[in-house]
Amino acid sequence: MATGKVTKRSVEGVPVPAAGKREHLWDDTLKGFGVMVTDKGARSYLVQYRIGGRGAPTRRVTIGKHGSPWTAETARKRAAELLEQVRRRDDPFDAERAKVAADREAKVRLAASEIVSERLAFATFAGRFVEKYAKVHQAKSWRETEGIINRDLVPRFGSTPLTQIEDADIVELIETLGERGPSAALKGYKALRQIFGYAVDKERRYLPAAKNPMAGIKPPARMGKRERTLSDAELRLVWLAAGGLGWPFGPLVRLLILTGQRRDEAAGMSWAEVDQPKKQWLLPGARSKNGLPNLVPLCAGAMSIVTDLPVIKPVRAEGDKRPDPRLVFTTTGETHVSGFSKVKARLDASMLDLMKKEAAESGASTEDVQALRVEPWTLHDLRRTLATGCQRLGFPTEVTEAVINHVSGSRAGIVGVYQTYRYEKEKRAALDAWGRHVSDAVAGSSDNIVSIRTAA
Repeated sequence: MATGKVTKRSVEGVPVPAAGKREHLWDDTLKGFGVMVTDKGARSYLVQYRIGGRGAPTRRVTIGKHGSPWTAETARKRAAELLEQVRRRDDPFDAERAKVAADREAKVRLAASEIVSERLAFATFAGRFVEKYAKVHQAKSWRETEGIINRDLVPRFGSTPLTQIEDADIVELIETLGERGPSAALKGYKALRQIFGYAVDKERRYLPAAKNPMAGIKPPARMGKRERTLSDAELRLVWLAAGGLGWPFGPLVRLLILTGQRRDEAAGMSWAEVDQPKKQWLLPGARSKNGLPNLVPLCAGAMSIVTDLPVIKPVRAEGDKRPDPRLVFTTTGETHVSGFSKVKARLDASMLDLMKKEAAESGASTEDVQALRVEPWTLHDLRRTLATGCQRLGFPTEVTEAVINHVSGSRAGIVGVYQTYRYEKEKRAALDAWGRHVSDAVAGSSDNIVSIRTAA
């Protein structure tokens, strides 16, 4: 049995033994510490010890193979730690065996988790729901349910496991569908309720009942055509509250106020669509709700917002030749911003804080301040507010409809399809006037905040 100082040179100097044999070098200063060389030339540091006297069995714990990170110096330190455990009668062999078992169990759990995640991926599970439940129990309506799932739900949740979908995600999707119409929101809600109800059913138990994100969500209201517009006082509060959101949502909300375009159309804006010298934004038909392109003149305030925005480029691996989407409102460079339900909640909270602060400063009583509320509103109401505001400023219906790319009434039918004159000059005049109106409203007195008070 060779002994000597275990160093890099001595370890690498141990000869490779014959086939089936092992060669050892034991350190002559740290008893029990050594290196083992196999017939394949592998060199490993180890510790050999007994617990319980001469009659106890000899045990060995492998520290690691020679080379990074295990050098003679680092292995010696680890050996000293293990031998200290032996001195305290804390068997390193048992600890190592427990660690190996724990690692093995963790790998099994991870594999099981990956299998469960794959089975519970929303698109996969929704497809199973249609095949196993909807086709069986909804003979007359399963096709409509399948269409809603494929059109409205799968594009949003994709491969996200059901266990990772939260109530805030559900609310955001329903609100987005609600911008298309109350019927779309209600149908989306019902489909989601059925899918998650199927998942938590006692006979199936794909998901614990406590994990059902639909449990506390009420169905969207059955409402007629919305007529909500914001007053100038409300518009002022939204503008100021948006400033507190910071980039990218603050500039986006303010751009919605000044342009009246749809939320997702503005959120998906790319730099290629913006012509800064001409101060305009060309929304392509491929991204618009009605399939028609819309040339949106940008007023001075809108241009100031756009020119102040950073350009975020996607982080790509070398050799990745995918096209750069060059999105305007993005934090990753790959996809546009989302999560508007949380943004809207922050806006409302900030608006209420501003209302209460200004009311208190104007001398309102504590009772009046506490009674202040923000009337329910949506980001889509900003669009209607602009249209109404432009008409109030004297611009005709056909111009305001051209501004917001709304096909109805005077622009419907053949006129809408074959109209070649797009009111470019009139739209710019309308949006410039609206921009000045918003600026005046924001700079105006806060004395009119009483107009948006609502009792609890």
